[in-house]
Amino acid sequence: MSEIMAVDLANPEESVLRHAAEVVLRGGLIVYPTETLYGIGADATNPSAIGKVHEAKERTERKPILMIVDSVEMMSPYVEQVSLNARILMEKLWPGPLTLVLKASAKVPVELTQGSGTIGIRMPSSRLCLRLLAQIGRPLTSTSANRAGDNPGRLISEIHKQLSGIDLFLDAGALPESQPSTVVDVSGRVPRVLRSGAVTSGQLDRILLNREA
Repeated sequence: MSEIMAVDLANPEESVLRHAAEVVLRGGLIVYPTETLYGIGADATNPSAIGKVHEAKERTERKPILMIVDSVEMMSPYVEQVSLNARILMEKLWPGPLTLVLKASAKVPVELTQGSGTIGIRMPSSRLCLRLLAQIGRPLTSTSANRAGDNPGRLISEIHKQLSGIDLFLDAGALPESQPSTVVDVSGRVPRVLRSGAVTSGQLDRILLNREA
């Protein structure tokens, strides 16, 4: 049976974060607030747990799932190489709502990459997410907390009705309306925007053009 625990976005209680980390580390699923949307979290190094995420979303066609990290050091074992463009974007826009797609290392479960050879990674600006990641000590999956084809819910009461198989819901109340993270593929020589979002193309262009100037 699912648990629901109230959590303060700005100052989450250590006991709540510790319990959420325990759920994740034993292979369970949580729904947690990020700086953009509620997400489904699982141990991003555990293939069985990642499979549960796909099942919870009821996807007929499985898609890659991104991971969040609390530092470049946490990210490093899971990527093959980091281009100069990627490093510049990390330096300027992390932590924040920017997902970078990089070449995945052999440590990344295929359940995350779905054979793409790349992995989407983000360092969130959410204090709650960063403290939760520090408790877990490894990357966490981040995919919107909704069934495939449905709109993401802004309230835990809405999400609870949509999703099954979730062990713990962290309820921070109604999240403010916001755009999802911008997704940029930096696995090749030229960065490509795969999804527009909170970080604009203009911001990306200014940062990368200034680097080249």
